[in-house]
Amino acid sequence: MTTMISELYAALRKAGVDDDIARAAAKAVIAVEDKEQLATKADLADLKADLTWRMFLVMGFMTTLYGAMLAALKYFKP
Repeated sequence: MTTMISELYAALRKAGVDDDIARAAAKAVIAVEDKEQLATKADLADLKADLTWRMFLVMGFMTTLYGAMLAALKYFKP
């Protein structure tokens, strides 16, 4: 448990809350904290747009390189 969660658990126990209930409450706070780290639909849309653009650039570079290699092979053909 993180320090804040441990402090919550300790405060609940000090207030007379049963051990099982205090532990469950601390775990519920952890679940809420974890959800804040999830990606939203907007985050995923931004990521998709960024990756699409990067793939477009990589494919353009690869096509240019392939064309240059073919031209070089034709030029240096014995």
